[in-house]
Amino acid sequence: MKNSTQTLGRKLLPVSYPMITTYTQHAHLLSILTHYECAHPWIFNNYIQLFINKDYKHHWGDFYFPVTYELRPSDSCKWITTQKIHRDTVTTKWDSVIHFIIENINANNYVHTMINYFYVPLSDRYNKLQLHHDIFVYGYDLDREILYVSDFFKNGVYSQAEISFNDFNLAFDMNHLTTNHDYLREMVYLYTFNNQYQDKFSADTLVNSIRNYFTNKTPEYWEMFNYGGDRHNLDFGMQIYTTLFNYAEETSEHKAMLDIRPFHLLYDHKKIMTLRLKYLYDNRHLIELNQEHIDEFTAIELKAKILVNLAIKYNLTRDTSISENLQTLITNIENEESIFLERWLKKVGS
Repeated sequence: MKNSTQTLGRKLLPVSYPMITTYTQHAHLLSILTHYECAHPWIFNNYIQLFINKDYKHHWGDFYFPVTYELRPSDSCKWITTQKIHRDTVTTKWDSVIHFIIENINANNYVHTMINYFYVPLSDRYNKLQLHHDIFVYGYDLDREILYVSDFFKNGVYSQAEISFNDFNLAFDMNHLTTNHDYLREMVYLYTFNNQYQDKFSADTLVNSIRNYFTNKTPEYWEMFNYGGDRHNLDFGMQIYTTLFNYAEETSEHKAMLDIRPFHLLYDHKKIMTLRLKYLYDNRHLIELNQEHIDEFTAIELKAKILVNLAIKYNLTRDTSISENLQTLITNIENEESIFLERWLKKVGS
């Protein structure tokens, strides 16, 4: 296990580029977990089920976790110890958020907080929009007076970057000027990697979860954690394709902009499935699994990546023929994945 990088006046906690980047609640957490191979079984056991609102235009879709929306996936991960501190406590007890961050990085705590991106030069919202977003801090350099941070800074691409102490401090302090929803509920999250945890991997559990995704099964805990009121508005598992098709069709009819995120979610789902199959194969967890299966699903993943690029191309042109190609590709990917999973699930066991 690699330790943090530390020299006099500089410390970086370990991070790797996350396996999933559609939303920050996954990308920030997986920046930590992707780095540690011992945590990979947890990733592969969890990022399987999907849900999406049928009326995607006004709602959203995501990977399903058996927790209420008020909690984050990090709260259900035993590889991570999470602390939550109210912003007011940070500003009251520390003379600056920078000193708070340095103290916590020194204690091996990653920092996850909301800041106002109007004051973040890294961002394409800089000096344009008073909008807060969550940012992930994993290191500092006292000599250069910078923090090492991750987020979607430009063009919706998740990246690692540097921000000056002054810019971060201002962006944190000016958070009250923003008008959008604070989904961290004014809390600052601290994450510590729990290297004492021992994960028990079960290939049977994983296969069963994939079967539930394939059969569009409502997750066992949905009504308990999500209050049960909106089930008829939701699609689960492979039903996501129907919602994506309808969304693309309706958007094209109005020549409106597409939200790229649900298409990227689909791509992330295929990417993590390919990695999952490789993990199962490399560790001989399923003797029925072979390289041919991995190659077959890699081809599906590549088509999902083309789908994202088509959605971006449509937004640039509003060309309805591109949208028609998009809709055709959605159906094509759905059919290929359905054929693959039906055959594969029969092969690995009933």
